[in-house]
Amino acid sequence: MSTHSSPSLDSHIADALRSIAGPVFAAVWSETKQKTELVVHASASRGQRDLRANVISAVRAAGVSHVKVRFHAVSSLLSPKSLEKLVAKFAGSKIVYDPTNALGRAKALVAASHSVRASLDGKVRGLYYAPRLRTYFVTLDSARVVVGEKVKVAELAAIERAVLGAVAAAFSGETAECPAVRVGFGLPAASLVPVDQKSVMGWNARVAGAVKRYWKPITVAALFGFGASAARADDPAVAEPNLKVSGSFGNIIDEYSWQVQGAFTAPLGESFGLQIEAGGGAVDGHDYMGAAGHLFMRDPDSYLIGVFGGYAESPDFAFDVTRVGAEGEFYLSSLTIAATAGYQFSSGLGDAAFGSIDLRWYVTNNFYISGGGMLEDDRVYGRVGTEWQPGFAALPGLAFNAQGVWGDDDYHSIMGGLTYYFGVPASLKDRHRKYDPDTALFGLFQSVQQEQARLCAAYGAPTNC
Repeated sequence: MSTHSSPSLDSHIADALRSIAGPVFAAVWSETKQKTELVVHASASRGQRDLRANVISAVRAAGVSHVKVRFHAVSSLLSPKSLEKLVAKFAGSKIVYDPTNALGRAKALVAASHSVRASLDGKVRGLYYAPRLRTYFVTLDSARVVVGEKVKVAELAAIERAVLGAVAAAFSGETAECPAVRVGFGLPAASLVPVDQKSVMGWNARVAGAVKRYWKPITVAALFGFGASAARADDPAVAEPNLKVSGSFGNIIDEYSWQVQGAFTAPLGESFGLQIEAGGGAVDGHDYMGAAGHLFMRDPDSYLIGVFGGYAESPDFAFDVTRVGAEGEFYLSSLTIAATAGYQFSSGLGDAAFGSIDLRWYVTNNFYISGGGMLEDDRVYGRVGTEWQPGFAALPGLAFNAQGVWGDDDYHSIMGGLTYYFGVPASLKDRHRKYDPDTALFGLFQSVQQEQARLCAAYGAPTNC
């Protein structure tokens, strides 16, 4: 068996790796003084031992005696500060297997950037790639190209020709992969990836603000190519720390009501997440407030299971409610099934079990309708809801929602409002499955609202009932 690369051998290796059921996303020849070996790269997932054995067996059967398999945690693929750093993880003399062409594209962009830096002698401030736009942006040092208020047009044209030449040379033979090129003094409001390390270190205040606002590590995986194999293998429970704030108003038991709440969600390693939420509101001028926390394990492609606890109180009526329970979500394409079960302790309502189940149908990735029911002691409620994220360019995280609840003891509630999701732009479906889980305060606040109304009806207290 030979380990010297040839088109025929490389083709056999690619066919062998393509036949393996596993998150293998690249293979390169690596040459040292001692030997030439094939390095196969895969994202870390369950069953690594079996996958390693299958890869080695398949590659050796294709005619390679020296093979090494390297596994990469998804978080490490999502966290490089630049494409140059990312490419360094897969160093090798020749790419053999690259099913999405992500590695080849990244290497070509890095090579083009080195040529641009070398030929433009300090005129470049930063080099960035916008995956959604498939555009390579070159930002210039205005002090080197502008005199007074006049742009050196001839020099600007020469710079543009040099950049186009460097990109064309780097992508020679791969014209379909060659990106559009933009040369200028600013950056667009788009997801951007710094191409080389100098672009990371050399951010000035204005450029840093634009890039840090719009660039997220997941851009590299989901938009640049590695997401096709790496991210799908084992997405984290929470894509990144995130915050949402919501406000609503409406009618609860024939009385005017308003409510606000916020939730912060953060990853705990790859498989777990933590959410902390707090909020408050009022019904007919009677305040209530509360807080809750969730600890959960989630596979964004399949399920969420977790535990939660919450506390709420009504200062005007001097009672409180505490809930502890378990929650689960199951993801079936455009349908989410969500359920909770637990126990409630209250100084006013008495102790009781509770539970809920809801079906949420995503008509589109940014619009859903839902229906379900809740059980609290011997009372039963039905509820419907909807949420829509228009995707405004200036406010990508803005969503509108409405909920209605009807049940025993003449309880009825119709509320509507808006939520703002801070952080990286994402579809509403992804926000619910990859970022923050459902709130625990909705049902808890409903119990407080109903008890306030009951006390007002039975005792007329406080005096402003």
